[in-house]
Amino acid sequence: MKLEIAYKAFFALLRAGLWSRDPECECFPLSREVWEEIYVIARKQTVEGIIYDGMMKLPANYLPPKELLLKWVVAINSIEGKNRRMNKVVGELHKIFTKNHIAAFLMKGQGVAALYDNPLHRICGDIDWAFPDKNNFDRAEQLLKKNKVKIEKHVRSELFYVWKGFIVEHHRELVNIDNPFLSKYLLHIQRQEQVRTVYVDADGQKIPLPSPMLTHLSVNAHILKHLLSFGIAIRQLCDSARTCCMYHQEIEGERLKETYCKLGIYRWIQLLNRLLVDYLGMPEEYLPFPLVYRQKADFMMQDILRGGSFGFYGDAVSMKKDGMGAFIKYVLIRRPLRIIRYICYAPGEAFWSPVMEGCSHIFGLISAKLGRSQRD
Repeated sequence: MKLEIAYKAFFALLRAGLWSRDPECECFPLSREVWEEIYVIARKQTVEGIIYDGMMKLPANYLPPKELLLKWVVAINSIEGKNRRMNKVVGELHKIFTKNHIAAFLMKGQGVAALYDNPLHRICGDIDWAFPDKNNFDRAEQLLKKNKVKIEKHVRSELFYVWKGFIVEHHRELVNIDNPFLSKYLLHIQRQEQVRTVYVDADGQKIPLPSPMLTHLSVNAHILKHLLSFGIAIRQLCDSARTCCMYHQEIEGERLKETYCKLGIYRWIQLLNRLLVDYLGMPEEYLPFPLVYRQKADFMMQDILRGGSFGFYGDAVSMKKDGMGAFIKYVLIRRPLRIIRYICYAPGEAFWSPVMEGCSHIFGLISAKLGRSQRD
């Protein structure tokens, strides 16, 4: 019963913080134990800042106990500080690219945070850059090597490195779809779209972002990719909801729908949109196209609540703690069940996701072995 009340209050506060409206107060006031449970859920789903914004709309006598409130304020200050530091790093990297005549635009992350009413309260992750073509991608890599930045490569010609404490990733593909037969089509879509939105950093520097359509595609494909492996957090659902909200007057709904159909994920997108409406309280008029499947998406939300941020509280952390036994269980049982659950909604991705993940692991092992051989 305590957990049921905690989840009910959690979603009430999430909707209030996400849409800047008063919380549904029928489940308040809450006991200390329930408030502590809400704090744990918020951290697990990486939405402490959004829940805090919703909580600040409650009457004073409905707020959590003073000790927990103080703990929450400290966490929010830390989130704001990290966002400000990341904003500076993003601006610094963009200046370096511009100075060297390298075209790049910011994916997800701080660019999506700019779509929130309070961008500093969205928990930041990595810094992701996309490049319009191979030439710009390669020149950026050569620039890093010239400056002796230690880089590591992924299987799909992506690379990552650490810059002033933040993980930075370079991508040649803006939309992360695993089906290799769709690469040419995605490249065609990317070339068709104009980079016409901008994110403004703390110094007032304008940094290019993907178009509204490409933002929709990249944010939602990212959710699907991780949902098919270890899982995602509610924070990623919030990103999708804010993208729908802020771009709903700019997006060509039928064209976006047609693209999702060609990518083979339209049915899954309908499931995702159902979650945004039913759980996150997003008005249906923000959707780029109407909901046509009335099937409930409760099973998908249960997956998300169980796993937390990228599976940190589910399969991923079990494998780190329990080693090979947990890995075998994941490969032979948990992952196939997850694939089976979503195969009718996104068949192509359900098939290619484990294949590409396996290739990535093999590529990583080979790279590590070659690196050791070179050092020896």
